[in-house]
Amino acid sequence: QSPKDRAKEIEGVLDWCRTYNVKPVDDGSVPGFKKIGSIPISRRSPEERKDDVDNILTWIRAGKPEDDDMADEFKKIDTMLPKKKGQSPKDRAKEIEGVLDWCRTYNVKPVDDGSVPGFKKIGSIPISRRSPEERKDDVDNILTWIRAGKPEDDDMADEFKKIDTMLPKKKGQSPKDR
Repeated sequence: QSPKDRAKEIEGVLDWCRTYNVKPVDDGSVPGFKKIGSIPISRRSPEERKDDVDNILTWIRAGKPEDDDMADEFKKIDTMLPKKKGQSPKDRAKEIEGVLDWCRTYNVKPVDDGSVPGFKKIGSIPISRRSPEERKDDVDNILTWIRAGKPEDDDMADEFKKIDTMLPKKKGQSPKDR
């Protein structure tokens, strides 16, 4: 990682901290990362899943009849999933099958009892409170700090140092590049 890339990384964290009015603190209160267990995989073979997609697609093309063996589950999932504009029947069938497979993997019955609220649109995404010029100045200041050997006497050295120690090192990154 080049010093410029590192400076941009540190500046990004600083910008986030300023946006959310958070001071960079490394007091050990944030636990380290833990490895997660294995990712669950489907219990059904690709052929069985393809058959499910075909069955759902047939159900959709037949007008979603209610006399089909699996129609109840298909219908519950179909009504729970939001409709996408311009979605093809095949894409819809794949989406329904994905939910059905997830339900089978986790032993969950698809239920539409109204207990799960509908989707709501979220508000606007917070943007940086600093101008691009101010952010560029931050990157330049951090880069100067890195190139000067990360001196302790700089006004912003405490923040730079805290963030620099919190960010993980890149693979193959030497202490000099950091």
